Amino acid sequence: MTSSEKNNNNNNRRIEPFTHFINKMDRLFSERPPKGMLQSLDDFFGSAKERSFPVDVHETHSEYTLTATLPGIARSQISIDVLAHAVTITAKQVDRRHKNQGMFQKEVSAGTLSRTISFPKPIDESKVTARHRDGILTLQLPKIRGNRIEIH
Repeated sequence: MTSSEKNNNNNNRRIEPFTHFINKMDRLFSERPPKGMLQSLDDFFGSAKERSFPVDVHETHSEYTLTATLPGIARSQISIDVLAHAVTITAKQVDRRHKNQGMFQKEVSAGTLSRTISFPKPIDESKVTARHRDGILTLQLPKIRGNRIEIH
């Protein structure tokens, strides 16, 4: 296989999800939905959840606590990006196989899961802490306290 063929295959793999999305959008708006418009929209946007994971966010006066459920994802497969008003969690699933009496059994398919969670108040990026235990990722995200100004 030549290098141009390899590049073409790589480009096709990157473009394929986008093409799939565009085709679904075309079908959504060009055909009369047999289930009704609301059900069709739920089905359409429900497919995006397949590459995501559940997240709970709790807020107190001084911080946000974010809990993400990532079963089967090791700590080394998780990356966290913190910005002033958002956090992005990315988890890379690997294709793991275990040898069981001479057979291989597929447990997890490869892929990337990602969520970006926005916050209304800024986060103190330097004080964020993260824990990962038993498939649960917990982030403590302290808020930046502003100065209250007294009105005269």
